[in-house]
Amino acid sequence: MIFLPSKYYLVVNDRFELFFRGVIKKHNPYQYYVKAECEKGYTYNRYFTFTPEKEDIGEYNLTIKVIDDDGCIIESKSTILVVNDVSEPVRKLNVLCVGDSETVNGVWPKVGYEKFEKVYPNMLNFIGKMHNEKVGYEGYGGWQWKTFCEYEVESRTSSVWVTFENDMSNIPQHSKWLNNNLEWIVETVDGEKIKFKRGNNNCSIVNPKLDSIFTNYNKNSEQIKMVSYEYSDANPFWNPEKNDIDFKYYIEKNNLAKPDLLFTFLTGNGLYVPYSNEFITHEKYATKFLEQFHKDFPDALIGVMGIELPCCNGGVTACYGAQGYYHDWYGDTVTTLNYDKWLENFTKLEEHASYMTYFDIKSQFDSEYSHPVELVKVNNRSEILERIGTNGLHPSIDGYKQIGDAFYRFLVEMVKRIK
Repeated sequence: MIFLPSKYYLVVNDRFELFFRGVIKKHNPYQYYVKAECEKGYTYNRYFTFTPEKEDIGEYNLTIKVIDDDGCIIESKSTILVVNDVSEPVRKLNVLCVGDSETVNGVWPKVGYEKFEKVYPNMLNFIGKMHNEKVGYEGYGGWQWKTFCEYEVESRTSSVWVTFENDMSNIPQHSKWLNNNLEWIVETVDGEKIKFKRGNNNCSIVNPKLDSIFTNYNKNSEQIKMVSYEYSDANPFWNPEKNDIDFKYYIEKNNLAKPDLLFTFLTGNGLYVPYSNEFITHEKYATKFLEQFHKDFPDALIGVMGIELPCCNGGVTACYGAQGYYHDWYGDTVTTLNYDKWLENFTKLEEHASYMTYFDIKSQFDSEYSHPVELVKVNNRSEILERIGTNGLHPSIDGYKQIGDAFYRFLVEMVKRIK
């Protein structure tokens, strides 16, 4: 019934919250009395909270108890709270964050970066093809471990092969062109074809529709007319020469700094079977992705973040109706709990434990209040309003920031480990 990871990482002067719905496998986790016991902090009806101070640096045992109305303990499990202060990095570190649609806007990496930046400015460099201001990352809607391991042609960072009416051999490589108000950069010229990669601020649309005319970025009078186009190279980690994922190739091609830390936030995609406890496909491709990264950058550390719970207040049915994939919010909740448990065990395997660490997000995410909502009438005849979720799997902006707060605490722990 109780799903707790082995450890949580806390930071001095940063409020830690553990929500009981995120650790108890119950349709209604409040049908019993839930109590947190710890030397530090406070236990409330929905959550436990602890804001450590400098004198609290160290480790503390936290026990969650589920108790019936007669005071009998139904179940009890414990975890360790590791309280850190923010340590100055040994050098400027390069951080790569990879995720699915919940990383597309870059909010959670940015929150972690900004909070660390206030303590030790200019000591972290977040890399990636996508950017939220100065924070780089890789976030792809609908993708899962499998997608990141295969050749893909649709994404927000895809390249495009364009066929023109005439030979294009006179077009300079790396020149910038505009099409439909989007910037494109010449990567390869091959007779009548040009391969464009995306330019500045051109990572917001998956395979955007192109107009027939490309206009030179610096010379508005220079225009070239295309005949057709076809997208390619949508997986940022794909090496077409090796026909496989290649993180060294990704770094070199995009002129990025060598990563010291990789954080993954994957993935609810593919977890469409309610009450599932089998993750064969995820295991196959998570293994390939993470082990290949380790092979390419053996000195880097990997932080594997679990996923958050779906909306428990109507958001799931608002997106998926009353049947089919993902529509069963509680069945999906159980699958998420089981998946995160599997993911933590995966990182603890002997072949992974030296460079991988699991970090639980779902218990630090308030799934009751951190998804988008609207106010609707409680019934057709009443003017009384109630709060109903409108998105089952994607947080509100405050929800993304809450994930970012948790990520910051994990980031502090992982930075400390880089020697």
